[in-house]
Amino acid sequence: MPRIETIKASDAPPPPKKMSKASQEILRAITQLKKDEVLRMQPDPDKSLRGLKTAVGRVASRNDLKLETWSDEAGDVLYVRKVRS
Repeated sequence: MPRIETIKASDAPPPPKKMSKASQEILRAITQLKKDEVLRMQPDPDKSLRGLKTAVGRVASRNDLKLETWSDEAGDVLYVRKVRS
């Protein structure tokens, strides 16, 4: 049986922030965005737009960023605008 105890959050080490290279690249692009700029992103040929949108959302939530995302009518390009950093 494992030993389980409750401790204060301040006594626990911070969780590791493992980010894939793709996530690091997304974060870098988002943080470099200026107010009047929008990212235009296309998924890799073997990936879906939905997967790209999910990855962008995860990066934003982990880094406390507020984004607005939308896609074109064809559904093959994702646009990202930084609302709050």
